[in-house]
Amino acid sequence: MRLPHALDAEVEAIVTAYMKGLPSVRDAIVGDAYGRAAGVLSAYGQRVASLAVRNGDIDMLRRGVVAIGIAEGRLEDPRNNLYVLAAVNDSASLLGTTLRAVIDDVKGLLPPAGIAGLQEFDRHADRDKSIEAYGIRRCGSGQEFLYA
Repeated sequence: MRLPHALDAEVEAIVTAYMKGLPSVRDAIVGDAYGRAAGVLSAYGQRVASLAVRNGDIDMLRRGVVAIGIAEGRLEDPRNNLYVLAAVNDSASLLGTTLRAVIDDVKGLLPPAGIAGLQEFDRHADRDKSIEAYGIRRCGSGQEFLYA
């Protein structure tokens, strides 16, 4: 799912509110993240993986992982997050870090299902969490970089 740029701003606002919010705010956001809303958060995570590489911005990647963590366990098809996590895993390596390090940076913010799902994916063998394993490829470079 590709998000229109206007929707990116709305999802970014939700993720920022979640990250800065009190536990009650976080619980409310997670509680509202079912079905399509969870799908939008997951898709945002993949878009942010591309943007993080374009901008060399690990903080941006962290926000994407938070969005994915909120969506984890709430998607209509939980396998959808696997594709997104493969892109995030790849972008973390391109930014000189690991998915595990990014998860560790944000795990204090995530709901238990989010932490569990992210860590389970990270435990897979490298070949099983690569973009190639999910049929994803890198396209473009610089400000045109994206995962497709």
